[in-house]
Amino acid sequence: MDSLKLFACLLVVFGHLYMSMASSGLMDGDSAVYLLPIQTVYTFHVPVFFVCSGFLYQYNKGGSSFSSHLMSLKRKIINLGVPYIVFSSATLLLKNAFASEVNNQATPFLRTILFEPIAPYWYLYTLLLIFCIIPRLGSPRAILKLLAVSLAIKVVYVLLPETIVLPDLIGKVASNLVWFSLGMSLTVAGFGKLMMHRAMAIVLFIAAAVASLVLYGKENTDKITQFLIGFAFVYSLVDLFMSIDVTNESRLLRQMSAYFLPIYVLHTICAACMRAILFKFGLDSLAIHLTVGFIASVFIPVAIYEIAERRWWLFILFEPTRALKMKKGECNERV
Repeated sequence: MDSLKLFACLLVVFGHLYMSMASSGLMDGDSAVYLLPIQTVYTFHVPVFFVCSGFLYQYNKGGSSFSSHLMSLKRKIINLGVPYIVFSSATLLLKNAFASEVNNQATPFLRTILFEPIAPYWYLYTLLLIFCIIPRLGSPRAILKLLAVSLAIKVVYVLLPETIVLPDLIGKVASNLVWFSLGMSLTVAGFGKLMMHRAMAIVLFIAAAVASLVLYGKENTDKITQFLIGFAFVYSLVDLFMSIDVTNESRLLRQMSAYFLPIYVLHTICAACMRAILFKFGLDSLAIHLTVGFIASVFIPVAIYEIAERRWWLFILFEPTRALKMKKGECNERV
């Protein structure tokens, strides 16, 4: 699941970078070369995040009592809230400071932080909201009931007429709760084995790929289509990654999975800075922007994280509870 989450994170990096090429005028945003990969990736990469989060949430040891839920929620608020506020604020600050050079202008600060989180940080906010309303469940029956309810909510959301616009955060929770619940359901032994059916996964992957080729060469905003194609891709990828023998998993892959959060929260900032630098030097080649932008989006956050991991006061921006333990350890050593 950690490897799957990292894979989805790299797709998010690619998606935001690719979108910025159209926003910067380096690509035609109406061309099939742009619309096909973007619309395909955006049907499943964030749902994969929620599947992984739901699985790890239910799989990790923890009580299902109300008091246990409150204790867990306290940690989640700290560990998700700090990077969400810090990096959302940094992004808004940079957008205001370089308003003439950014693709999308900054939105009002409080409205953004409290009610309309910006990409990519809305994932952290939405995940925290889901943690608030969904405790770890104590029985397989309860987990499967949650999946059924969340699927019903998703269907209602998908079928809503365009004239009905839900508040941003309610829409995000209603849209993604089913993926989180699906991840939790994979911890149920019987359901997990039923889902992990190789032949079905292959058929669904081929069907999703063909449907994407046919439907995503031009702009497609149909929610039903997006959900069905997204489910087929999510199912296939989960099956593929769950079949990986962790005993043979490469050391590099295990190390890279630890960099999910820094890459996720920093990639847009790093890519935007690198894009501005390339334009300053008169470089407007699409290939150069994509290559340099992707490298910067991945390896600069990794380097920053490596530095931060050795300084608790920097590390607190990424993993607050671990940083506080580091600080406590330093204090104990001095004593």
